[in-house]
Amino acid sequence: MHGGETPRPPFEGPVRHIYVHVPFCRARCDYCAFASVAVGGGGSGTDVLRLFDAYVEGVAAEWERERAAHDVRRLRTLYLGGGTPSLLGPDRLERLLTVFRPHLTPQAEVTVEVNPEDAGTEFAAWAAAARRSPGSGALRGVRISLGVQSFLPELRAALGRTAHADPRAAFDRLRAAGVTNIGLDLIHGIPGQTPELLAGDIATVLDLRPDHVSWYELDVAEGTALARRLARAEGTAGGGRRATPVAAPADDVRAAGYRRLVRALSRAGYDWYEVSNFARPGHKARHNLACWRARPYLGLGPGAVSTVGARRWTNNADPRAWAAALAAGRRPTRSVEELNDATRARERLLLAARCGEPVPLEAVSAAVDPDALAASAGAGLVSVRGGTLRVTRKGRHVADGLCVRLFRAPRLRG
Repeated sequence: MHGGETPRPPFEGPVRHIYVHVPFCRARCDYCAFASVAVGGGGSGTDVLRLFDAYVEGVAAEWERERAAHDVRRLRTLYLGGGTPSLLGPDRLERLLTVFRPHLTPQAEVTVEVNPEDAGTEFAAWAAAARRSPGSGALRGVRISLGVQSFLPELRAALGRTAHADPRAAFDRLRAAGVTNIGLDLIHGIPGQTPELLAGDIATVLDLRPDHVSWYELDVAEGTALARRLARAEGTAGGGRRATPVAAPADDVRAAGYRRLVRALSRAGYDWYEVSNFARPGHKARHNLACWRARPYLGLGPGAVSTVGARRWTNNADPRAWAAALAAGRRPTRSVEELNDATRARERLLLAARCGEPVPLEAVSAAVDPDALAASAGAGLVSVRGGTLRVTRKGRHVADGLCVRLFRAPRLRG
């Protein structure tokens, strides 16, 4: 294992990682399938601000309940995701950090997802100054994950992004304020994204030189507004009416674009350390790495997911019902899934495959078809040696499909 870590069963061990789900957005993007609630432009109405305050109080109450239940003592990572955490504003974000600060290790990584429209001068100043906050557990600094999707307004519009803030200007404000760890989140395979337009986004990223880049292929989730738009476009194509120009790029175009951005970022000195993630030296996302290495983690907030040991649970996604339960001293309702050995083995392999990390064969033997493994090794997609399995750089280009093939053992079907 990397860093001299001792192999252990998936999701076992002490909890050292916390994810806080902030479910609020100004408006839902057309491609979004996450647990989120649209609160309108600016999120400044009295009712909305009360909801935000109830949310912050709820996180504090849930943290105390879960910290005691799981004997959480020290935190190595804290990730505020969403939704739109930055919509809460600096004051409420600082109140959230105050809840966790006494439990953070001196080198803890704290990440906040930020939308460009929120990254004004005041927010940038708070993000830069957070590491200097007084008291025990002062932070090294807040890591910012800036949601860009694309630097081109027409491609953001194709995703149903209603905000018009310039992502590049937001990045420059954060840098100018002294924020030293900034990541960019982008999407490829956007409807209307030609190879030339993707090349423009790549050029902008290389010019800005962020510390981290997450570049995900668009997943058109069933039931989203984007899925409905694409279905309507397909239904009118070739018919009497003109099709809406929102068709997604063909599979071969998307695959070629993915290879192009991997090659460009790698040549620029970024470490391609996970299927969709790239980092400059010393800037890998440690919270994400913990999840990909199947470490136990707790999720707080409406719709948040936790996985500890052989159990996974998901909170009620309704912010008001979630907050009301905690205010009354009750645990919010949740759905619970028991993870059997085969499921944990499949997840461990899938997570390791995305990072190209070695995993002990004995840890995933319950999930792997030996014939499929031999064929994949022969094709150069996996390496098997010394009792460990590793997905190669070539295999990472097709990691998800590769794992599907490896999982096709007869005893796991059905």
